Amino acid sequence: MTTRRDVMLGGAALAVSSTIPAWGADRPQSPLGVAQTALGHYFRKQRGDSPNVRGPADPIATVDYVRSLGAGGVQMAIPLDTDIKKLRKRLDHHKMFFEGDIRLLDHPGADTAVFEKGLRMYKELGAPVVRTVCFVGRRYENFSTLQQYKDWKANALAVLDVCVPIADKVGIPLAMENHKDRVVDEEVDVLKKYSSANFGALVDFGNNISMCDDPVDVINKLAPYVKSCHMKNMAVQNYSDGFLLSEVLFEDGFLDIPAMWAVLKKANPKLLPTHELITRDPLKVPVLTDKYWVTWPDRSGKSARYRRTTSSRRKKPTTSAAWNGRRRPSSNGS
Repeated sequence: MTTRRDVMLGGAALAVSSTIPAWGADRPQSPLGVAQTALGHYFRKQRGDSPNVRGPADPIATVDYVRSLGAGGVQMAIPLDTDIKKLRKRLDHHKMFFEGDIRLLDHPGADTAVFEKGLRMYKELGAPVVRTVCFVGRRYENFSTLQQYKDWKANALAVLDVCVPIADKVGIPLAMENHKDRVVDEEVDVLKKYSSANFGALVDFGNNISMCDDPVDVINKLAPYVKSCHMKNMAVQNYSDGFLLSEVLFEDGFLDIPAMWAVLKKANPKLLPTHELITRDPLKVPVLTDKYWVTWPDRSGKSARYRRTTSSRRKKPTTSAAWNGRRRPSSNGS
């Protein structure tokens, strides 16, 4: 069984390892896997900066590289022409777990053949779950009006109405990530809509901070549906229009990673730990602008509370959010 101590020690070592040269496959192995979004620099180098290729150009080389960092698994999309038996043999050689990654349909009337073929490929590979997202982007950046968001929301639900039954037919779970598209209560409403064993949540530890959700509430409310996770620690700092949000090393942020992991692991004992430490500039979260709040007028109270709290801290950068980020998750995930 993966313990809190194992995850913290392995995660700290693995996060640091991504900044130094790989030592080879004899490196001590962490229980922690790596999400493909934490491998952006490697993927761009591997595929020659081609914007039309998603994930690795060579999945087996990627598995070798991730193992050389000390990782225990990988979550990534793979090309449809991948040699599944060869890839499975390589994963077994390294004693690594694998989770898939797939795009949903763009609209409910789109051809489902490629989507179904991808799910069957991951099923053959033995992946326990396939990560997916309804939205690529950030709600507060992509939508300028409430109607735009409502239109997206209607299309996203219609797409799930098509895709979830396909996952049921193939017999492999989809794990929908909270991806800066819905606040946590909206995410729960979608998860409740489908009573399928093949549809659940990929719980990202940090994404909903950008929408002023309490990260502890996110863990507790999504825990009953968790099938996969993106473990990360976060730090924030004020800037003129709101706050900057960044992934940081596990020991440097304000989240209680062991407590959050414990809640998810209790809810789903088969859950595998995967980190998503993305190397990039901090994200600007413009909570002090009107545009930021346009798609959730019912949250005006939260807007006012954030503005009051932030204005009182304006002169001093902070490493904690405007809410009590150090509050511990409940032990029962409720």
